[in-house]
Amino acid sequence: MPASGVDQSLPQRAEIGELELAWSELPCRGEVEEGPPLVLVHGFTGHRDDFIGVMPELARGRRVIAPDLRGHGDSDSPAEASAYSFDHLVRDLLGLLDHLGIERCDLLGHSMGGMVTLRFALAHPERIRSLIFLCTGPEVPPSLDRAGFEKAAEIAAQRGMESLQEITEKRGRAQLSPIQAAWGERLWMHRRRRFSSMTSTSYGALGAALFASESLVHRLHDIEAPTLVLVGEADTDWLPGSEVLARHIPGARRVVLSASEHHPHQENREAWLDAIGSHLDRVRSEAP
Repeated sequence: MPASGVDQSLPQRAEIGELELAWSELPCRGEVEEGPPLVLVHGFTGHRDDFIGVMPELARGRRVIAPDLRGHGDSDSPAEASAYSFDHLVRDLLGLLDHLGIERCDLLGHSMGGMVTLRFALAHPERIRSLIFLCTGPEVPPSLDRAGFEKAAEIAAQRGMESLQEITEKRGRAQLSPIQAAWGERLWMHRRRRFSSMTSTSYGALGAALFASESLVHRLHDIEAPTLVLVGEADTDWLPGSEVLARHIPGARRVVLSASEHHPHQENREAWLDAIGSHLDRVRSEAP
């Protein structure tokens, strides 16, 4: 259990719109709250557990919330494929902020969660103090294997998520990068949780929504919130997208984190926390 005394493994749950969403939350651990809540949005096949290891440090000075997106983790997974879209995810996030009484927040989005965060910021700029984009971009990287995903979705639909997880783990163990190998068995425990918490419908429908999503490069100049762009130096899929974000969002700062791929918050935690802390300190100091 973290020093705050809150067991993050036990989610909070509430009815948000037509379904129940789950989230982990830590109250501010400092004597004075230094800013609005920090909300952490995971990526495709992720869950709030992605951030449990860093939430206690992030809570020094602020309330921290990490939700499970619909179809992930302990949030509800509707049975209909039509219930999964980026619009649904943006609406869920808005409903959760309303439920928690959060008028403005610092919002971090990882991978697909960053694409959701971008859409949320464009639709509801008044709810954002600052943005942090983590290993993400304004459009689907051309290097992502759409055909491979569609084959995986077919396997999930026919044989279930457990079979898909077993197949991907077997293949993954044979082609680990040095950074992935450093995770040890924790990597596979993490990935099993990711797959087991999804249904074949949520996996297939949200993956399809990801690949069908429109590019928002042309909207990046509309972002006015202070923005930090973070990416792992070996995250080859998302490095180009991070450059586009930093180039087109006015005043955005970009930090490339060493010794990390797609999960710098787990692969190079100290450098990642330093970057987040510096960003939030800067936003606070520059506030009118």
